[in-house]
Amino acid sequence: MFPCGGSSVEVLSRLMKRLEEAKGLVTDPKGTSSQVVLTKIDEIKEKMEKLRKELRESKGKEDTAMVKFALVARQLDELLRSGITDENPLKKLDKIMQNISFKIEDLEVKAMDSSGEQESKPDEGEEDFPLERQIQESSAWTHLLLVVDSFETQLKLCLFCLTVFPPNAVLKKRLLIHWWMGEEIVKSSEEGKKCFDQLVSKGLIITIKKKHCDKVHHFRIQSWIRRLLITVSKSNAFLEFDQDGRPSNDYSRSRRACLRLEQNPIGDDGERRLLTVYNVYKRYVEFEPTWLVNKGEMTTMQLGRWKDSDQKHHIEVKNDEFLKGIDHCKSLRYMSLRGVSRVETLPESIGKLTKLMVLDLRACHNLEKLPLDIGSAKKLQYLDVSDCFLLDKMPKSIANISDLEVLKGFLLISDPDDKHVCHLHELAKLTKLRKLSINIGSRIAEKELENVGELKTLTTLIITWAVDTSKKEDSHSTRGAEAPSQEKKQQGTGKDSIEDLQRKSKQSSDAATAAADADAHDDGEDDVIKKPQLPHPPEQKPSTSDVPYKNADPRFKDVTFGTDATTMKVQPISDHEARPTTDGQASGVKLLTKKETKKIAADRFLDPVKVTLPSTIEKLDLRCFTEEEFPQWIGPSKLQKLKKLYLRGGMLRSLGDGRGWKVEVLRLRFLDYLDRPSWEKLTTSFPRLRVVEKFNCGKKSSSHKELSSWPCNGNGLWSKNDAEKSREDEPKAINWPPPEAD
Repeated sequence: MFPCGGSSVEVLSRLMKRLEEAKGLVTDPKGTSSQVVLTKIDEIKEKMEKLRKELRESKGKEDTAMVKFALVARQLDELLRSGITDENPLKKLDKIMQNISFKIEDLEVKAMDSSGEQESKPDEGEEDFPLERQIQESSAWTHLLLVVDSFETQLKLCLFCLTVFPPNAVLKKRLLIHWWMGEEIVKSSEEGKKCFDQLVSKGLIITIKKKHCDKVHHFRIQSWIRRLLITVSKSNAFLEFDQDGRPSNDYSRSRRACLRLEQNPIGDDGERRLLTVYNVYKRYVEFEPTWLVNKGEMTTMQLGRWKDSDQKHHIEVKNDEFLKGIDHCKSLRYMSLRGVSRVETLPESIGKLTKLMVLDLRACHNLEKLPLDIGSAKKLQYLDVSDCFLLDKMPKSIANISDLEVLKGFLLISDPDDKHVCHLHELAKLTKLRKLSINIGSRIAEKELENVGELKTLTTLIITWAVDTSKKEDSHSTRGAEAPSQEKKQQGTGKDSIEDLQRKSKQSSDAATAAADADAHDDGEDDVIKKPQLPHPPEQKPSTSDVPYKNADPRFKDVTFGTDATTMKVQPISDHEARPTTDGQASGVKLLTKKETKKIAADRFLDPVKVTLPSTIEKLDLRCFTEEEFPQWIGPSKLQKLKKLYLRGGMLRSLGDGRGWKVEVLRLRFLDYLDRPSWEKLTTSFPRLRVVEKFNCGKKSSSHKELSSWPCNGNGLWSKNDAEKSREDEPKAINWPPPEAD
């Protein structure tokens, strides 16, 4: 099959390897005719090598070259399938040589929009593939059209959605299911998964799996099946297409519009009948402020990126004024602004969307706040606000979304006593919540992890530390107190030295950066790790006052200071108000002692002993964990259902001493300081392992060589199935019978 992944240079390298396979099929290398074939293959390889060198230096002609290589790859497939013993292999080799006999400088650069984006023709170059052309020209093609058209309506509509995307594009299953939910083709994500499985069983889509995950998250469809679906979808008025097979922005008949480069949607006077708007190619989206006013029947609005694996795909709107009419979209069920820049706020009226089921705001980097009344969208099942680095709080009403099943990017940054934000323990009311990802943005807010055990229905939990929590004492709230003892420092309540803090902060930052670079193409439910860039919490913001530390601690009350501010003495207060006086006394309140102040500070931070994870957890992912020792709140006896354990980035030096884990998939990435265990100890502690990933671990540890001895392949993966198969393939010792006695 055509090696569609990678750059044109990489594809050429794989094609050259295929040619080497062809040479191995020559039955009589010394024969005259065989020598001619071998010479021709060498000539083709030499030509490919020249093209590969030229492509490394060229720019903007990648896609045009790939079209030509696609045809060569298919011809090579046919050659290998029929074998070199075929009557005329030279004719096929001559065709291959003919198709690669072009000059890079003669290639055309495809048309680009103002952003430099290329809009390819999905069917370009495919009509020359003999097998596909034969299928379309045969009588079987008409039969296939009838077969697809005879599918039940639900399955047929699910298939038609695939025609929007370019051929051979790798798609996210979740993305497709959300569209189906938006148009009410399916009622829930579970029903969508069942429809997806039907498409797989019928052979209509090709699933893409990774060794570390037994679930399907990505897929693609073959180009000839896409052509089949385009023909049937046009006859069913599902979508319009132009002469090149690209989805059209004309929704006058289909009620579905696709955004393409500089073209805006066009339709008739029935604009209010528009059902779906899908952004396929457009990077700069510009709508009038009143654009949403007449969209009362619209159910699906995908303006964000669909290229889930392409994190660099940038989409930008002129401003967020067009969202002010969102309250007119009473039928909206699916809304995606993923990766869209310049969206700073969402209108409060979004809470009036009582049918909204999916709200995807991931990587809206300019988004500063969520609507306070977002909890009024009671039907919301999926909410993603991860990688929205300017958000500073979670609206309290989130805890009222009773149907919520997936919540990503829940931010812990405020003081646990702040009554104006949503705290972790309040999510316990969401009895349908299955998947939760948490970003810890302040050391004070980390204490909320003590309440995570109240979320009884969680099966997937992801925790990302965005701050260095190794400094366990707030220097502001304990100002004036004596340094804690070494004993308390060892217990986790003391203050590290400046040198230690600088070292740990740099180590944590480096690990987080590495995780961001390497996990850009991760393929799980949460497929990206980025270095957190969360805003400073209130207690960490620099004070603008002339009086030191006036606003450093949230327990301080606003007071009016005199001109001689340097003589003022202000103590932190907790459950009462006091007015400081010039002599340091507070009216009606006893001043806190140094010991009491230290105790209050210690109480504000996480006590690991009090943390209990929900026993229902099946997948646990810890990112940029800042402690060196394995968390004591994680253990095999506490997490009996845990099957997947991911540890990525951070300061961990060990995996603990727990035994009897039931974990089957263990992924370790960018743990620079990991210095144990050995492979033997690892498999003893985790006896049920079937997949292990070790990527960039132990580089700065003393046992780097020992970690390097783990039996992982070049990609850092070890699979139990592969290991067993390898043992089976090993040559067995032959037990010869003993020699007969004379």
